[in-house]
Amino acid sequence: MLRVIGNDQNLPRQEHAVASGTLTDGTPVVVNSDGTVSVVAETSLSQQVGSEAVFESAAINEKMHSTFDVASGKVVIFYRDSGNSEYGTAVVGTVSGMSISFGTPVVFQSSETRHIRSGYDANAQKVVAVYRDQADGQQRGKAIVGTVSGTSISFGSTTIFSSGDVNHIDITYDSSSQKVAVVYMDGGASNRAYVKMGTISGTSISFGSQNLIDIDEATAGNRITYDANANRLVVVFQNGGTNYGTAIVGTVSGTSVSYGSIVVFQSSYVDKMEISYDSSAQKVVVAYVDYDNSQVGAAKVGTVSGTSISFGSRVVFHNATTNFIELEYDSNAQKMVAAYTDPPNSDNGTIVPLTVSGTSITVGSDTIFNAADSRGNSPAFDSTNNKIVIGFQDRGNSNYGTAVVFQNSGTAQNLTSENYIGISRSGAASGAGAIIDTQGAIADIPVINYVLSSASYDSVRFNSSSQDGRMSGIAFNTNGTKMYLVGTDNDSVYQYSLSTPFNVSTASYDSVTLNVSSQSVFPSAIEFNNDGTKMFIGSSNTNGVFQYSLSSGFDLSTASYDSVSFDPSSQESNVQGIQFNNDGTKMYIIGTANNTVFQYSLSTGFNLSTASYDSVSFSVASQNTTAQGLEFNNDGTKLFVVDNEPTEEVYQYDLTTGFDISTASYSNIKLDVSSQDSGTYGISFNADGSKMYLAGQDTDYIYQYSTAGSSLTAGQSYYVQNDGTLGTTAASPSVFAGTAVSATKLIVKG
Repeated sequence: MLRVIGNDQNLPRQEHAVASGTLTDGTPVVVNSDGTVSVVAETSLSQQVGSEAVFESAAINEKMHSTFDVASGKVVIFYRDSGNSEYGTAVVGTVSGMSISFGTPVVFQSSETRHIRSGYDANAQKVVAVYRDQADGQQRGKAIVGTVSGTSISFGSTTIFSSGDVNHIDITYDSSSQKVAVVYMDGGASNRAYVKMGTISGTSISFGSQNLIDIDEATAGNRITYDANANRLVVVFQNGGTNYGTAIVGTVSGTSVSYGSIVVFQSSYVDKMEISYDSSAQKVVVAYVDYDNSQVGAAKVGTVSGTSISFGSRVVFHNATTNFIELEYDSNAQKMVAAYTDPPNSDNGTIVPLTVSGTSITVGSDTIFNAADSRGNSPAFDSTNNKIVIGFQDRGNSNYGTAVVFQNSGTAQNLTSENYIGISRSGAASGAGAIIDTQGAIADIPVINYVLSSASYDSVRFNSSSQDGRMSGIAFNTNGTKMYLVGTDNDSVYQYSLSTPFNVSTASYDSVTLNVSSQSVFPSAIEFNNDGTKMFIGSSNTNGVFQYSLSSGFDLSTASYDSVSFDPSSQESNVQGIQFNNDGTKMYIIGTANNTVFQYSLSTGFNLSTASYDSVSFSVASQNTTAQGLEFNNDGTKLFVVDNEPTEEVYQYDLTTGFDISTASYSNIKLDVSSQDSGTYGISFNADGSKMYLAGQDTDYIYQYSTAGSSLTAGQSYYVQNDGTLGTTAASPSVFAGTAVSATKLIVKG
C-alpha cells in the first residue's frame, strides 16, 4: 500500500528515545549501546598517554610482544616471566578510555621461553604465539594458539615448527591464504632464514614445509609483515655478511612461498629492525637503528610491485641513539607509530607518530610514555577503542611488566555501519526525551549554514568611505535592518539602515554616529548584547574593551559610555577582535600581538566589570600572522578568524564543546578573499549564518559572501557522513541515510 511512504499515523515511523548529548532538529542520529541516542559527530582527539598499569608485579624479561584479539576486543601481552623461572606467560588487558586493566596471568610454556612474538588470525579468530623453548637445551621453535574469554586466556597444545636451534622469530597473518607466516633463523642450517605457513584449526596449529629464503649468508633480526594491497609477504633482515638492511618479497601458494629478488634498503650496518603495513597508504614501513650513522632511529617506506620492492628516502624519526624499536599501525588515525627507548634521555620509553604520504614520511611530535628506563616496548592497536597499548619492562619499577594506553591525535567518530537509526525530529537537551524519524518517515532536513568550505562572494558590497576610510569592525541588529561600522580614521561608530535585511547593497547612512575617541584610539571591533542595550568597542591602541549603554536597543543615538572597561594586556596588547557567547557569560579576545584567542568569564552576562581571565587560550598562529577579527557560529562549535597578512583569508576552527576554546582545532578549511580586498579586517555573519561580511580597509568596502549549505535534490540518494552531514557519496563506513523528496525533506532509511 502506498501509505507506507510517509508519516502515516497508523504506522510506527518514529521512535521516542532519551538524548545523550544535545540533539538538534534534522540531524542524523545513532543509537548507543545503552539505548540512548546521539547525533552523528566526529570528535577531535589530542595526542596523549594514560596512566601506567602493572600487569606483572615481578621482574619480566625485556623480550615481550603484544597483539590485539579482534573477536574479544582485548589486548594480549606475551612475556617471559623472570619471577617465575622464565616461563612463557600471557595476560589479557581491557582498555577503558585512557586506562587499561588486566586479568590474571596465564602460563603457556612451563619452561624457559625466549624470542616471543605474537599475532592474530582473523579467520580462526585466535591469537597465536611463536617462541623458542629452551627446555633440554634443544632451543626448538614452537607455536601455540590462544583463545580469549573475558579477561582470561586458554591455550591449546604446542606445535613444533622447527626442531633446530631457532632464533630471530616473527609472525604475521596472510589474509588471502588465511594462514600465519612465521619467519625464523635456523641455527642448524648455517643460520639461514626460513618461512613456514601455519594453519589454525580450533585450538591447534599445523605447519607446511619450510621455505628457504634464497640468500647464501646468515641472517639476523628477521621481521615479517603482509602487504594486503599487493597480496605479498615482505621480510626484512640483517644480512649476516654485510649487516646491511635487506628485504625480500614472498608469494604464498598453499603452504609454499616463492621469493623475488633481494633488495638492500640501507647500505650500512642496521639493527633492531621492525616492519609494519600501512593499510591507508598501502605501503610497508621499515624502522631500524642506523648503527653506522650515530645509531639514530630511521625509517623508510617500501612499495611492493609484483615480486619486487622499492624504498623511498631515509627519514630520521629520532636524531640520537635509539634502541628497542617497535612499529604499529593505527588505522583510526591513519598513522604508524614507532615506540622506542631513548638512551640520551635516561632510556625513557618514547613513542612518535609517522604519517606516510607516497614514499615519504612525516614525523610527528614524540611523547614519553614511561619516564624511566623502558625496554621491550611493544605496541598493539586496539581497534575497538581506537587506542594503542604499549607493554614494556619498567626498569624504573623493579623490571615489572607494565603497560600504558596511547592515543594519537586525530578524530573519533561514533557512526558505524549498524548504529544509524534515523533523523532527529525534535531537538532535545542531554537526558531529555526526543523523537526520531525512523525508516519510512519523511524527515525535515534544515539547510546547514556557516559552510566556509563552499563560501562565495555575492558580488555585493557597500562603500563606507563617505563616513570613514578605515572601517575595522561590523555588527548588525537582530533582524538585519541595521548595520553598525566602527572606523579608525575618525574613531567613531556609524549606524546604517538596510531596506532589505542583511543585504549590504541596500544600506544607507542614518547620519547617526558616536565618537568613542575619549575611550578608544583606533577602535578595532564592535559587538552588542542580545537586545542591543549594551555595546562593546575593542581598541587596538588604547588597548582594551569598552562598554556602552543604549537606552533604546540598537539606537546608536541613545548610546553613552558606562565608564566600564576591561584591560586584557596581560594576555593581549593589541586587541583586534572581541566576541561573546550567547548569554554573555564568556568573552573572547584576539589580537596581533599573539595571534591567540583568549577566553574570559563574566559572572554577570555582558557586564565587563565582572570579567576575569579563564587561563584558557587557543593559538591560531600556525595559520594567522595578523589576526584581525573573530566570530562564532550560533552554537559555538565553529570559530572563524580573519587574517590580512600575507594573504587575506578566513580560517575555520572546530570546537568539540561549544564556546570552549580549549576544545578547538583547525579544520583545514579556509577562504581566500584577497580578490576583494588586500586589507581585510572585521568579520560578521547574519542571523542564521547563511551570509558573511568582511570589512576591507584598502578599498573602503563592506563585502558580502554566501555561506549557506546545499539543499537536497529531489530523487537523490544521500549518505550519512562521519561529521553528521549528508552527502551524495558514501563515506566509510557506508551508511545510507535515505532519498530526498524535496529540497528539505528526506525519506528515512534506517
